[in-house]
Amino acid sequence: MSEVEVALVFTADPWVEELHRHLSDHGGARVRQLVVEAGVALEESYDVLVVSHRWPALTHALVADLRATGRSVLGVYDREEPASRDHLQAVDVDRMLTSDAGPGEFVEMLQRMRSRRDVGTGPEPEAVTARGLVVAVGGAPGVGRTEVAVQLALTMSAPLVDADDVAPAVAQRLGLSIEPNLRTAIDAVEHGRGTLAASITTDSGTGLRVISGLPNPRAWAQVRPGEVVRILDRLVNEEDCVVVDGIGSLEDVGGPTRSRNAVARALVLEANVLVAVCDAGPVGVARLLTWAMDVRSLAPDTPLVVAVNRAPTARFRRGELYDEITRTLPVIDVVFVPSDRKVTEAAWNGTAVARGGFVRGVTHVGEVVRGAPRVQAAVEAVREAS
Repeated sequence: MSEVEVALVFTADPWVEELHRHLSDHGGARVRQLVVEAGVALEESYDVLVVSHRWPALTHALVADLRATGRSVLGVYDREEPASRDHLQAVDVDRMLTSDAGPGEFVEMLQRMRSRRDVGTGPEPEAVTARGLVVAVGGAPGVGRTEVAVQLALTMSAPLVDADDVAPAVAQRLGLSIEPNLRTAIDAVEHGRGTLAASITTDSGTGLRVISGLPNPRAWAQVRPGEVVRILDRLVNEEDCVVVDGIGSLEDVGGPTRSRNAVARALVLEANVLVAVCDAGPVGVARLLTWAMDVRSLAPDTPLVVAVNRAPTARFRRGELYDEITRTLPVIDVVFVPSDRKVTEAAWNGTAVARGGFVRGVTHVGEVVRGAPRVQAAVEAVREAS
């Protein structure tokens, strides 16, 4: 059997140098990487991360992201600091050892933890709990995705999360403060700094509950996909539905854990229903189909509802759009949301759109979204029977 490969987090703790020297001289495990930055821990290939409780980058989010890629975390705590053990338990490491353990004990533990494939090395499975729908709204830039997301959240009486790390716009659209925001929610869920409820802003005009997006898009590199997903998990355990805006480009640039579009890709995987917004016209449909190909490569079976924004009123034109979309793309339904000058007025005023064609169209989208899981289940049952 080959040696277990480890990444050893470099801190000032004496045991780190002692363990590194022992493994180099006597074997039992191979140090694949000395780690200082969290990004290195996510990018390198190895079996177990060995880390001190003192490492500032050790969070619940990092442990979950490592576990999702089949790696384990061995946390090392100081026997004389009870809080150090509590911290390791809070971030959910796989196993723990005291810092005064001998090198032989480290090697024995590492061999048992190899890639978490050995029986009993992982944490107890979480209990399955009822949860609401995650409805993710996406589409190419400039199609009115955020406007549809805001109205859809109002229609479905659901909280709205702005997870767009390229062009967050919900707070600006509704005239909300940039604080609290997505980073505030991450701090609450991952680090226990404040509460998730305190990270939600309620729009005074509509009562819509919003987790605003990043105050500066350049902060995208500070957000991991797993952190956003765990915010959604927390919300849908308490809500019937959560609407999230943020699925733009899905190109995989820079790796799965911290790429430029990693959050958008994670939202596709997390969503129970996807709402694709497109412009009404040949170019808009072409961009929709290109975008949908990326979606289907990630989530081939997730129900997809298309909202054609600024749709023409002519039946013939709508029929052409419907046929072109459904001929190429398997969807639950195509909903036409007509042009409405009230949308422009609301955007200038920072308010919700007044009742009219746009609101009626998005209300129909909400009705289709509610029934989408049942429709998808029926389609799959017919497919299996045949």
